[in-house]
Amino acid sequence: MNVEKMENYLKKIRSVQGCKVVIDENDCIDEIHIVSDLRRNPKQILRDIEAILISEFDISIDYKKVSIAQIKGDTVRQDSDPRLKIKSIEYNNNGTNVEVRVVLERCGQVFESSMSGINTSSNINRILGNTVLKAVEKFLEIDDVFVFEDARRVNLSNVEVMVVSISSQLKGREEIYTGSAKIGNDSKEALARATMDSINRHILQLIY
Repeated sequence: MNVEKMENYLKKIRSVQGCKVVIDENDCIDEIHIVSDLRRNPKQILRDIEAILISEFDISIDYKKVSIAQIKGDTVRQDSDPRLKIKSIEYNNNGTNVEVRVVLERCGQVFESSMSGINTSSNINRILGNTVLKAVEKFLEIDDVFVFEDARRVNLSNVEVMVVSISSQLKGREEIYTGSAKIGNDSKEALARATMDSINRHILQLIY
């Protein structure tokens, strides 16, 4: 196996700044270590790595053998915290209809989505939850995987908490996720945070 040729190919991937391919005693890939900047998420880089190995070297690799470290300035950031954060939530109330726009952020990258629908109290919750999930899907580069199912306000130890459930259908497997967030001054913001809470814990496994 021509390791140098393979490393040179992988270094051509956008955002990749360094690469090291480790071969085992059977001349098979044991590990691939990648250093990249923050312009692209690790999932995109991993897809490019897999595509190059298949197309140029006829090699299919287990994603667990690929390690991607991301650099911002002089700081190396390992991909150990894939959580998305809510950057902003906007509402445009047109009377009978409402439009919701949600912007999520991770490592300086933003992922936004907007949806609209009939302006009823229960439907706004559904629109907001699904708008959050659409923004998550943009980050994951997947479509039509998540559905916002339900939301409830509950009282725990005299603290009001928003609890939500969402469902997913991915690779033939259906899952139900739940999340919660304490309700402060804005119950809708709490719903968005609870939706993120339900999905953030699973993003790493969804990335790969």
